[in-house]
Amino acid sequence: MRRWVRWVTALVAVLVAVTLFGAYGWQPAAVEGYRSPYESSYLDTALARFHYSKTGSGSPVVLVAGGAQWLYSYRDTIPELAREHTVYAVDLPGQGYTTVKGEFAYDIPSMARALGTFLDAARLPAVSLVGHSWGGAWSLYYAEHNPGRVERLALLDSPGLDKPLASQTRLFSVPVVGELAVKLMGRSDFEKSLRTAFARQDRVTAEVVDETWHWLSRPDKREAFVRLARTQDYTATDAALARLRARTLVIWGEQDQWLPASYAHDYGRRIPAATVHVVPGAGHNVHEDAPQQVNALLAGFLTS
Repeated sequence: MRRWVRWVTALVAVLVAVTLFGAYGWQPAAVEGYRSPYESSYLDTALARFHYSKTGSGSPVVLVAGGAQWLYSYRDTIPELAREHTVYAVDLPGQGYTTVKGEFAYDIPSMARALGTFLDAARLPAVSLVGHSWGGAWSLYYAEHNPGRVERLALLDSPGLDKPLASQTRLFSVPVVGELAVKLMGRSDFEKSLRTAFARQDRVTAEVVDETWHWLSRPDKREAFVRLARTQDYTATDAALARLRARTLVIWGEQDQWLPASYAHDYGRRIPAATVHVVPGAGHNVHEDAPQQVNALLAGFLTS
């Protein structure tokens, strides 16, 4: 009996050691040798080397992508808005080709400060912000704390209310389990998750998957995603909604599986003079799922 107990104890110890090594030591291989045609310009600051694009002319509009997304997600939005505006699409820390310099917290205040750092470096004293999902929460926090710098704010299926988080990200919040999950994630796993953000499955092409997967597969981006998933606390953004001064548009996909469309109406009731549009037949990535409808709403809002 004692020998059996020793064997079981030894086996458990080995399994624990292997699990911890997998979570904190082992690094998966990244997709190499791919260069996206959407990789554009860079802006160096003390905080990060920001990857961004600049298109068009006119009043400045800054687009901020959601979690595990980058400026490519606005590929259908940029050319339409650039007809009347100078459109900046920026990858914040943890997104796309932006790289941070030194330690970075990845919580909402830090992401908002990073957005401010980019605006300062780009010499944009006042802008309109368009943010999707987590990018909307970061934009919302920035607008709440910098009222003089944000004239208009568009939130696309964005968290920010003190309500339950998306179930799709809960797994990554669990210590050890989250690290293992993100490291074991492969392209097919990412595609399955991405498809839940779309109502129109034909919009999820191989290109759409690959354009994000090739950089998200990198160890530093996987780690950043876990840290983001664990630090998105919306109590502060929720508490400041009534003080928001930017003119606000809320757009939501009616078939959002990540965050229910009822959240859009909550924003409409609590943000002063906010305008709300729920888009039929669209999911969480509403601007990619229904680009024509969303582009028309954004263009009208930003030029009115």
